[in-house]
Amino acid sequence: MSVINTLSVVVCAADGAHLTQTVQAVSVAARRYSVEHEIIIAAGPAAVAAAARSAAAYPFAHATFHSQPRRPAYLLRDACALIGGDMVLALDADAPPSALAIERLLTAYHGHDVLVGMRVPAPSHPLHRAHTTLLRRVLASDQTDPLLPLALFRAELIDLLPGDDELAPPLAHLYASARRRNYVTGQVALPAHSVPSRLSGLADVAALVAQGPARGASPALGALAVVGSLWFLLRRRR
Repeated sequence: MSVINTLSVVVCAADGAHLTQTVQAVSVAARRYSVEHEIIIAAGPAAVAAAARSAAAYPFAHATFHSQPRRPAYLLRDACALIGGDMVLALDADAPPSALAIERLLTAYHGHDVLVGMRVPAPSHPLHRAHTTLLRRVLASDQTDPLLPLALFRAELIDLLPGDDELAPPLAHLYASARRRNYVTGQVALPAHSVPSRLSGLADVAALVAQGPARGASPALGALAVVGSLWFLLRRRR
């Protein structure tokens, strides 16, 4: 692995149920795999109390608090506006990666601009598979697991984070944008059990269908992927 001099850990939390254990895990990993680190928590209304406790418990932790529910992209951008590190480790405390997953991502870093994880084997639920296929097409991305909210990236790439109107997960959007700009990207295999799978909904898939085919990809291929994914989903639901 390459040395990480200064690491900013960004933790988004709409729900504070797993926030304490998540901050503890990233604190241990950051101390082990970086020279200096900080932890920034972006907390939604339900996570404010847990975020305040975590920020008080760790000397290099800070928190931002939101009185209204916010989309993940907003929380991530808000926290990233405060970073001081050269590298950013971003994750979602509502689908918390295990300490093993965090360590595998950090030890796989070898000067990448963006490094993401992928669960092996991939979640098998048909809605998840349809959602994943559509995201890859909409983003024109080679990312194997775009629904996994865990990434390590260079701080200067925060400008590639999407706005609130983007339907794709913000870290998947950042990865795809970086790849199109020829940044060095990588994907690391993680045990499937090391990161929980948040169940995709029919509304998520339908919204992506309405958004249309991939940016920079053939509309015909995009439409084919949409139709094929929904056909597969309906077959499995019979």
